[in-house]
Amino acid sequence: MVTLRDETQVLKHATEASAGQAAASASTSAAYAGQTAADVASTAANLAGAQAARDASLYGKGIFPTIVAAIGFGVAGFSALVGGGGGTNGTFDLAFTGGAGSGAAGRFVVAGGALTMILITAPGSYTVAPSFSFAASAGLAGASAAAVLGRNVEVGEYFWTEISDGILGMYTVAVGPVAVETGVRTSAAEVVGLIGSRTVGPVLITGSVGGTAVTNTSAYYWPGSLSAVDEFLSSLELGFGAGAGTIHIVIAQVEGDGTLTLVSQQTIPVVAGPSSVNSGLSILKPAGSVMGLQRTGAGTWYYTAGSIQNGESKWFTATVPTSHTAKTVDFVNGPQWKATFTGEVGTKARAAYDTANDLADIVGTEQLVGWPNLVNTGTNTPANYSVVMQTPAPADGYITEIDVGASGAGTANIHVIQYNGDLTVNVISTHQITLANGVNEIPLSIPIAAGQYPAISGGGYKFQNSVNPQGIPAWIRSGALSNGAVVASSTLHRYEVAFTIKTGLIADAARALTGTQNTGMNLLADADSIGVVDATAIFASAAAAHPNPYVPPGSFALTAMPKSGDGFWGPGKPFVGGRRFFVPARPSLFNLYDGFRAKMAEHIANNDVLCLIADSIGHWALASNGPAHWFNRVTQFANTGIADDEPGMTALRPSSTYTPAFYGVATSGTVSTGTRGPLGESIILADGASLAFTGAYEQVDVHYTRDAGQGSLAFAFDGGAAYKTVNAAGALALDQYSGPSMTGQAASGNYTLTAVGGPVEITGLIRLGIKVPGSRPRLRSLRAAHGSYTFASFNMARLTSAIVQASYAGGKIVPILALGINDSFGTAPATISTNITAVLNTLEAAAAPRILAMPPARPSSAWDGSYTGGRTYDAALGAIRQTYRSRNVLTIPIDGFDYIDAGAYQEGLHFNDVGHDSNALRFIEYVAERG
Repeated sequence: MVTLRDETQVLKHATEASAGQAAASASTSAAYAGQTAADVASTAANLAGAQAARDASLYGKGIFPTIVAAIGFGVAGFSALVGGGGGTNGTFDLAFTGGAGSGAAGRFVVAGGALTMILITAPGSYTVAPSFSFAASAGLAGASAAAVLGRNVEVGEYFWTEISDGILGMYTVAVGPVAVETGVRTSAAEVVGLIGSRTVGPVLITGSVGGTAVTNTSAYYWPGSLSAVDEFLSSLELGFGAGAGTIHIVIAQVEGDGTLTLVSQQTIPVVAGPSSVNSGLSILKPAGSVMGLQRTGAGTWYYTAGSIQNGESKWFTATVPTSHTAKTVDFVNGPQWKATFTGEVGTKARAAYDTANDLADIVGTEQLVGWPNLVNTGTNTPANYSVVMQTPAPADGYITEIDVGASGAGTANIHVIQYNGDLTVNVISTHQITLANGVNEIPLSIPIAAGQYPAISGGGYKFQNSVNPQGIPAWIRSGALSNGAVVASSTLHRYEVAFTIKTGLIADAARALTGTQNTGMNLLADADSIGVVDATAIFASAAAAHPNPYVPPGSFALTAMPKSGDGFWGPGKPFVGGRRFFVPARPSLFNLYDGFRAKMAEHIANNDVLCLIADSIGHWALASNGPAHWFNRVTQFANTGIADDEPGMTALRPSSTYTPAFYGVATSGTVSTGTRGPLGESIILADGASLAFTGAYEQVDVHYTRDAGQGSLAFAFDGGAAYKTVNAAGALALDQYSGPSMTGQAASGNYTLTAVGGPVEITGLIRLGIKVPGSRPRLRSLRAAHGSYTFASFNMARLTSAIVQASYAGGKIVPILALGINDSFGTAPATISTNITAVLNTLEAAAAPRILAMPPARPSSAWDGSYTGGRTYDAALGAIRQTYRSRNVLTIPIDGFDYIDAGAYQEGLHFNDVGHDSNALRFIEYVAERG
């Protein structure tokens, strides 16, 4: 990878060197380029030569000073490399001596005091091979290699050479070898245009200081952007105001009559302020076309009033051109934009350079750290003696092998060390190895991060006292390594130890071939599985050590989930800040968090509300507490790191076994049960009665009934004065929204909602947690569930109420239909289908963007007696499944899981905590993968 990276670096330097020449050439002609049709004709005449220049740059083997140099011999490589020793580590320029010829150039690499690599960057031309000199690495002795000659341009390949002043000719090499002229010509200036960069735009970029705001939507072009070769817009400077915005880029072909025809258009974001630079662009501007900008209305763009400097002109069209649109030419009021264009080959060279670096990171490197040519003779290191190599890992990777010279059996410890910069170290990890007589080659698979160091301690390995001809430095300690241990830097002794560090795919391949690969199965073995001791660091280490760490059974406390859970899998239950974080049961290419939110992205963006329409299983039974309910788990997971929201509540009436207290809501004063809302049941607060709850909420709101004789609802925090009062009196109106009502609080406290001056009927309660600044938008949720309810229970009025409540933030209802178990207790399958159809028709008429469903899971045989006329679960399930399939409803197949034998039921029908957790996982995983 060093070869690939350095070769591309040479190309990068060559491209950048040409940029100044191209810019200088452009500046002399920018004032007059392309102002008339005659200019356009002249430009078009150059296109043939420009195309030839393009071919020269893309397909030629290079530009050579003479034909003889092109078809002669160059230094193509080397053979018989001997590493030597004692050299200064680094990358150095390679010198060439002797031989017959000139022009070769290269570099060489010294690591561990020895020559490890030679890179030929220019082959030159030779009839007798030169010799290599490695004198640039001070102290390097015994290193050698033989230069290998090869033909610069082989038979069938092409090259370029100057045939007259400033003109290049293209040749091909035929058998002989002999150079055959192709007849293709191009100018050196055109080649510079292909590989160089130039800047267009005569107006200073000042923004509002001295500038006047552009108020129309004309497209403004700099004629200097016209070029005879393809170019790419690589950066753009703009005079913008104090606010960010957008700008519209227009590329237009200049026709023979001077009119403009649209080639492409694109809108890009612009940061605030003058001289804002949008770098990293790569927008093609074909030969014979110009670039212009158009104001979009987002942000303020400026022009400079008065004559454009240097007598330059601008073009403009009233709108984006279509075909042969006439332009206007003037010399005043220059728009503030400056573009940098890079030639086609220059752009591709830069892309190749970036790709090379990316490939180096992906493919990886192999690095030998320590002393070469180990022996097992010398002096034994004392017990607990420690040696830290002063060569850090170049990138995240693995110690894949350690070679140790020893004269007998024993043990030693391999460490990964963090050097603190003050002659102290911290121990990142420790791994024990077994030594035997000889030079031990021990395969390993120890994660090591970029910048960390390999070390060995424990004694028993050999060293050469006061003999270190390579001068390899190490930090040493006469004692064991621990966090904060003091070390000393030394080059005095040679230790018979060498580490192999590999990164990227090279590391993966090496670990697989040696059979010692890290399976990821035991990386979390030391994490506390009862959720008491924080396991964040162990999870982070596992994420760095393996792409798919296994999470064993148990509960794990974390403050953050590394990589959003990427790669983690297994039955274990991580809890981030006390909130359940789900990982797939099997290895997966994506994490459930981003996968689930991606499938919910349209609903999150539109402020839609995920609404659970369900029976007692969806209401609460039989979770041990509110946060343990499966739907609460889904809400918590979707908003991990965002906000601790509660699903909206509709079951607020006090007259049921399923009281609001389960979700932390208490009542005081006189309350009664109404007949409105998504459940046909509401809570009516008499004058002076209240709802109370505790938590950290940034928004608290209700849906209420407006009617004559109603009172007001006062919102208060911690017993203080009401921070908001909503008047419920007036003409009858159902499910009125009280908000948005921001509480103004950032800490946990006690909220009370009190009826004042008369009764208030509440049909829904919304509680949104404090949102983390800068976090992703939240997924909103609502629970409309009631014990014993069937499909028929959700009639038109109740569904309409749920639809209205789900629109409180401007979005629509996204229903989850988790019904059917009560229907199976005696309702005929045909009737079930009819009732489901009525529900679906109502939801579709409300333009629900998506409908999800969860068929009922099979109950235990203990419930057989609850069926009228015998067990009808299978018949009911068949009708439910068939109806959903016929209506293309996304069905989460929880009915395909044996909750009975899995111990997931409390009493054979309702989930216990294990069942709620597994139900949430099945919902999240199915939606993430297939939703």
